[in-house]
Order: sequence, then C-alpha cells, then structure tokens
Amino acid sequence: MASNDRSAAMRRYPPLGGVILAAVMAMFVLPSALNVPQSNPTQTLEFAPIPPEDDDPPPPQEANLESLSLGNSSTAPSADAEGGVGPGLPAPPIPGGVGDRPVTKRCVGNPPRQTEDKLSPPCVAHFDGDNGGSTYRGVTGDEIRILVYLDGTTTAGPETDAAEAAEEGCIDLATAPDASETITPKYLRVFQTYFNDRYQTYGRSARFIVCFGDSAATPETRRADAVENLADWDPFAVVMSQIRYGRMTDYADVMLGAGVLVFGSAAGAQPADYFRRYPGQLWSYLPSVEEQARLYSSYVCQKVAGRPVVDSGNAGENGGPRTFGWLATTDESQPNLLLFRDVARAGIEGCGVAFAHEATFPKAGRVTQPDNTGPAQTNISQFQLARVTTILWPGGFDTDHGKAATQVGYLPELIIAGDGIFDGTTGGLYQEDEWFAHAWTSTQQVYLAEDEESPCERAIDEAYPAAGTRDKDRVCSFPYYQDLRQLFTGIQVAGPDLSLATIDRGFHAIPGTPSDDPRVAACFYNPGDYTCVKDATSEWWDPTQNTNTGCWRMVDRGRRHVADAWDDGNIDARVSEEDPCNNYSVSPLVF
Repeated sequence: MASNDRSAAMRRYPPLGGVILAAVMAMFVLPSALNVPQSNPTQTLEFAPIPPEDDDPPPPQEANLESLSLGNSSTAPSADAEGGVGPGLPAPPIPGGVGDRPVTKRCVGNPPRQTEDKLSPPCVAHFDGDNGGSTYRGVTGDEIRILVYLDGTTTAGPETDAAEAAEEGCIDLATAPDASETITPKYLRVFQTYFNDRYQTYGRSARFIVCFGDSAATPETRRADAVENLADWDPFAVVMSQIRYGRMTDYADVMLGAGVLVFGSAAGAQPADYFRRYPGQLWSYLPSVEEQARLYSSYVCQKVAGRPVVDSGNAGENGGPRTFGWLATTDESQPNLLLFRDVARAGIEGCGVAFAHEATFPKAGRVTQPDNTGPAQTNISQFQLARVTTILWPGGFDTDHGKAATQVGYLPELIIAGDGIFDGTTGGLYQEDEWFAHAWTSTQQVYLAEDEESPCERAIDEAYPAAGTRDKDRVCSFPYYQDLRQLFTGIQVAGPDLSLATIDRGFHAIPGTPSDDPRVAACFYNPGDYTCVKDATSEWWDPTQNTNTGCWRMVDRGRRHVADAWDDGNIDARVSEEDPCNNYSVSPLVF
C-alpha cells in the first residue's frame, strides 16, 4: 500500500458486510426467566451413555492437543516447582473404564477432544474407578466446590436452605433458582450444566456457588469478602471473571494464601511475578503482561523496524525510511499498562529502534482526557517537527491525539499494541477517520465472525436452547466461559487424584503447539508460566467497512503467530481483499 491516499488503496477491497458490535460491558443485573437442569452436587454424576455408531472400541484419549497426558499425584512435582519442565511433560494415563465400549461422554473430532471447542482437552470418554475421595480442600469423592466471585448486588435468593447464604451475598447453584434471579447466576447455572455434562470430572460433580462483592470495593471489603467466603464454602477454586471495580488481588491473595486455586481474566493481564508468587494456584486465560509485551515488541522488530514506510498519509513519506516516535501513557492507576510499556520498549530498543521524539499522556482508556485538553497538541506538534513517520503506541486508549493531528493534517503510521480496548471495534469508532486510517495493531484477540457463534454461545445453546441472542451476547462479553473452560480443562487433565500439584502437572503437559485457526489461540504453559494464550495476530483499521464507520481487518485472514515467529515482510505484505473484519469490541470510558 505504497500510496499517500490509504482510503483510495482500501477501496480496492470490496466491503465484507456490516460488523455487529459486541455488547458493551455492563453489570448483569437484569432479570430473565430461565430454567435449566440442575446437577446434584452431592451425588456422582450419572451420564447417559452415548456409544459409538459402530462396533469399534472407544476413541483414544487424545485430541488436538495430541501428546497431552494426564496428571497423577504419585509423580507430580511439588507446588513450588515452577510448573514442571514446560509443554509436553509426560504423565501416566488415568484409570480406564469397564466393558467393551465404555463411553459416557460425547467426545467429538479426529483426533477426539472433549467438546466442539478446539481448546477443549483430549477425550476421556469414561471413568469408572477410585477417584481418591477428598484429595484437596473443597474436593470430596462426590463434588468439587467452585466459587464464582463477582461485583454487584442481588435481591434474588433461592427457595431452599441456602436462602440465608444468599442474604449474605452468595447463592448456591446446587439449589433451585428463584424466579427473580438475575442474569449472571442464571447463566452460570447453564455453564454448570454444560461443563459437568461435557468435561470429565472423574465421578465428581462441580458445584457452583456465586458470591457478590461490593461495587464500591476497598482493600478491606475485598479481603473481608474472601475471609467470609472461605469460611462459609471452603472452595477448591475461585473464578473471578467479573471484577469490574478493582482490588482483585486483595480478594485473590486471601484465597491463594489459604491454598485455594484462582482462575480469572477479568482484570486483564497480570505480571508474571504475580503468578509465580503462588506457583500452580493462580491461572489466567489471558497471557501475562510480559508475554503480551513480547508479542508486540517482536511484531515491531520483525515487521516494522528496518523496513520502509508503507502507510503514511503524509506526502512523500511512503517508500522512505521510517523515523520513529514513542507515545505512551503515564497513568499510575494502571500499573500493568506501565509495565507493558517498559517491557515492550526494552524489546523494541533491543532490536535497534531509536526514537526521534518521545511523548506521554496522563490518562489511559478514555475517549478524552479529563480536562478535555491534555498534552495532545504539544505532542503532535513535536512529532511533526521531528519528522516522525511512524508512531509506536504501547496501548493506553486516547482520542485527543487523533483530533490534534487531524487539525494540522499530520497523518503518520500508527503501530498500536492491542490493550483490550484499542483493538476493539468500538475503540476505533471513537477515533478520527483520517488519523486512524493509518493504524495497525498486534492483538491477542481471536477472530469473532459476524455470522458464526463463539464457543461460549454454542455452549449456552447446548445447555439452554431457549437462550436469547441478547442474553448470550451479554454473558459472552465477559470471560466467564474462557475462565471456566480453563478450570475444567485443569480438572480433567489432572486426573482423578485432583490437587494443586496434579493440575499444575496436567497443564504443563499440554504441548506447545501453534494455532492454525484464527478463532482459537495457541494455549500452552511454559516453565514457570501459568497463563494460556501465547500468540497474536495483526490487524489494520479500514474506515470503509461497517457502512463506512470502520473495523479492524485481520491480516492474512487472521493467521496467528507466537512471539518471534511473524511472517517476513512489511506490515502490509499479506493484506488482501479476503482480510475479514473482527467483531471483537469493548468500549472505552467516555469522559
């Protein structure tokens, strides 16, 4: 795209259809009617056998994760072993079933996996044996207690003996639902049914307890909630998929200190050192801050550094050498974003990139700075004076710079790190078209197609066919499904002797295999690493799509790359008319 008029170049590519924006994140407090089958957590699950259609033996216990073996506590490392030796660590198989065709789980695929989701574990079709009973806190021979902690309040209480617990802020989903129950616990019942039905839990039923925190959280209220929840429910694991008001670590630290496992991506990526403080206990679907930064810096080093300008809107710059600028936030309320900035910069400077000018802005994640002025005009003027052709922007959403740049006709290349907001379609819609028409991003987000349901939506359809599209969109805009899938994967790959050590060993037995599907992230765990996603894709902003409001289009149809394994060539080397719009969208704060 060596043209000064990128919009003209983009018109070579026909529109791909409108983009349906995902629901803006909001607290789930609206009532809805829902009745779903209830698993009895006090008894061993009884699944209706679904035998193969022919007389062949049941499928082997492997899937798209191929060489994954299952954990066994007799050979598992201690909890402080920094996650074993990395992807593909072998482990003994779990005990088998009985009979000629012992199949009680509806596995799919070839090789077979547990569900239609490509990140589900290899098929364990049947279990009939000794699961060891109470192998860890929150675990018995019949159940696994899972506490889901989220923000907000509820006036709904179940019509059972758990009513007193509901009044104190918790609902036991082993009990029948109340008609006025809010949307979050209602759909967590759906997930309770789905994951118990489809994943192998070795004779135990996973029992969900939903506990609500204070929306106006403080460190003291978070810790008090954790102490109370721990005493009342003694969970095996806590899932934290909706912590919207901060202080997540205050709650998690109490649980982790008691040996409870914690799963959750609600607060975004966390530093790797935080996970290592609690080896084998704290897990996240999202990559660590450092892994995200490494993906961005490797993108810059391999696709941008040492290559000519290809997408500037400034006359005479395309085809010439790149002159780099650095634009980053100093927002101390987002320490993980600042860590990302510093790690990414070290990697970028390590491959020889130097900056002609560096600029900062005080707040991140907002449509405008709080005082509606900020340093944007000064920053843009200095970038322009330094003849910066290419601005590297390590996350931290802002629109003031685009407004200031458009006013003076300064339209450089923008190489932006996806931060969960910038790489959402809604975030792009707030930007000035002329400015953002030259934007590129590396993002960990997977492809969300307009005309396809996500694995989260398909899971809801299976467990509750009457679910409405609006409810599914709202529920799946939070990472409940991803966090629960990760937890149940851990339970399955741990084997029947469920514990911190066997989950740790099972996760680190997952092979380090790249993804060949833009809808699925590469998910595996390196030594000393407790986060799932290990790859990213690149996207470019096309203002001509979505009825001329714009969308992020996925380069090379969304092909994904692990760090240091990006394709050869400049950022536009594989752009084509087949690049689809990604429907991922989360709105920034509006000031």
